[in-house]
Amino acid sequence: MRLRDKLVTVVGLGKRTGVELVKFLDQKEAKIIVTDAKTEKELTIELSKLEGYKFELDLGGHTEDLILKSDLLVISPGVPNDIPILERARDKGIEVISEIELAYRFSIAPLVAITGTNGKTTTTTLLGEICSKLESKVAVGGNIGRPLIKDLPYLKKDDLAIAEISSFQLEEVIDFKPDIGLVLNVTPDHLDRHGTFEEYIKAKRRLLINQTEKDYAVLNYDDQLVREFADYTAGKIVFFSQKVELDCGIYLKNGEVIANLTGQPEKIIAIDEIRIKGPHNLENTLGAIAISLLLGVKKEVLIKTLREFGGVDHRIESVAVVDGVEYINDSKGTNPVAATKAVETFEQPLILIAGGKDKGSDFSNFAETIAEQVKELILLGETASKIEQSVKRLGYQAIHHVDSIEEAVNLADELAVEGDLVLLSPACASWDMFNSYKERGERFKGTVKKMRRE
Repeated sequence: MRLRDKLVTVVGLGKRTGVELVKFLDQKEAKIIVTDAKTEKELTIELSKLEGYKFELDLGGHTEDLILKSDLLVISPGVPNDIPILERARDKGIEVISEIELAYRFSIAPLVAITGTNGKTTTTTLLGEICSKLESKVAVGGNIGRPLIKDLPYLKKDDLAIAEISSFQLEEVIDFKPDIGLVLNVTPDHLDRHGTFEEYIKAKRRLLINQTEKDYAVLNYDDQLVREFADYTAGKIVFFSQKVELDCGIYLKNGEVIANLTGQPEKIIAIDEIRIKGPHNLENTLGAIAISLLLGVKKEVLIKTLREFGGVDHRIESVAVVDGVEYINDSKGTNPVAATKAVETFEQPLILIAGGKDKGSDFSNFAETIAEQVKELILLGETASKIEQSVKRLGYQAIHHVDSIEEAVNLADELAVEGDLVLLSPACASWDMFNSYKERGERFKGTVKKMRRE
């Protein structure tokens, strides 16, 4: 794909992806337009990272006459793919692609791509740790925080890329395909973006639709929707399961992880030896094991990493014990299913802090788990009343409202007694009050640690 002297518009400069796109396009000697609905003042940080690069700015909206002269439009993941300027570009025959599509077109390295509603970051990070022991260069990126465009085009054919891929990134897939694609689970999420659950499912399927018989699709057999993804790929299917002994795949038997990829079942590791705990993390681990074996990772390396890997920040992360009460940060629990799994991980009396920006989620199942397992519920953010209504229908009354994370932590301290556990697992996005789930989690951790010092 030649970009030299082509007019390429980057749609959306926010965060890291837009910045890295401009840098890549500049290296390829493209003529660049950067368009964003935000103003120059709102993009001060991003623009400061692009000093010395040549591009034309179109901020505070999208100037149709300017953008429709482009040869190509590349959109950042945060930009909805149905905004008017993109529709007009398509009508005019201008190609519109995503950042991962552009990165893929310039890549020659093997690619492992991981998606799912929950567990993507943990699995990607775990697999990155396992594969870091390989002799080849391994780049870990994608939705995990490092855009693919920063690494994938520069890797050699003997290197390896491991990428977390979101439904947003998959919307504009044309040729993109992974050599190994993993789908962990699919439950309703981001319905404010995709409109319906079916459209969200279709976006997830796009991870696999371009695969050939030379590729692999690693699928969660226990998730009926994911199991059916096998019908949408030409790749070789490898299932994993916590419930079923598979003829070909990764499964559990007698407290052990068993791999049967060649017709000869082999014990990999006892479940008790795996450091990260909980059924959801076991699901993530089985997926990572399947990919590791397909990549030819040595068994001893795999086992050592599984014994040592402690998980990722902001996902069921122990922060501190204060006066006999443990505080857990699960800020990455940004949908009801993730938060439900977090609650179900613990047996101690639980005080739950939840709420945030609504993504069109249904909280009814989450409410049932709260009613059964949560001692006190502290709510904040724009979904507080929606979650309250869901739990009150079940007769649950131990509900408290606060206006900040600091207030939530202080209230939890008042309500808790020795032996209790305080869990931040919002079941919602963070954007009503914070820039990201990371910022929310860091605020929670900072408040808890300040309270401990005091």
